[in-house]
Amino acid sequence: MIFLRGKGIIIAKKDIEEADRYITIFMEDYGKVSTVIKGIRKSKKRDKTAVDILSLTDFQFYKKNDSLIISNFSTVKDYIGIKSDIDKINIAFYIFSILNQILVENGRNRKIYEVLEKTLDYLNTSNDERKNYLLILFFLNTLIKEEGISLEDNSNMEELQVVVETQRKVEIDDNVKRILQYLFEDNLKVVINDEKYKINYIRKAILVLENYINFHLDTNINAQKILWGALLW
Repeated sequence: MIFLRGKGIIIAKKDIEEADRYITIFMEDYGKVSTVIKGIRKSKKRDKTAVDILSLTDFQFYKKNDSLIISNFSTVKDYIGIKSDIDKINIAFYIFSILNQILVENGRNRKIYEVLEKTLDYLNTSNDERKNYLLILFFLNTLIKEEGISLEDNSNMEELQVVVETQRKVEIDDNVKRILQYLFEDNLKVVINDEKYKINYIRKAILVLENYINFHLDTNINAQKILWGALLW
């Protein structure tokens, strides 16, 4: 039996039976994997935080057939700065909801993992709501690139508008267009440094990219439900 080691972020959990927990982990080297931690909810010795959602954890495990069997684990980061703020929790859970729909079991994508870890690190210490939403925008654009559905030419806005009209309606006004254009040009610093790009414009830009992802990947991600409730513009 060969034991392996790797770190990962818990992106979903479900308590089962009386003491067990089913967790989904996005691992740096092994992609999205799911497994059951036996007896964890009644254990007084094991690190329960390490197998709770929104934790970065170091795992020791072995593989049996197609299953991953965890033998030991310990918390690397518990992201207390996120867990103590409801708005940050909603952002993290929104991102996790996307990953749980897009990632396939055992499918590896180190780039998305690296961006996720950096996103959570930033969110953990940030107190700037506007920048936090720009962080979501950057994350969505990373997913679009990594999933091979990038917008590549001058027809970007036209294609986005067509997609949006088939999904939930979002007005792509000039400010939203400029935010998205800076994003596609890897130049979000312009938006960060210019306060005229208000948070409502950034929210609309998030919805535009969300609609684009839902259209192309047949997902059902929903910022209005997870982040803003019934908030409308």
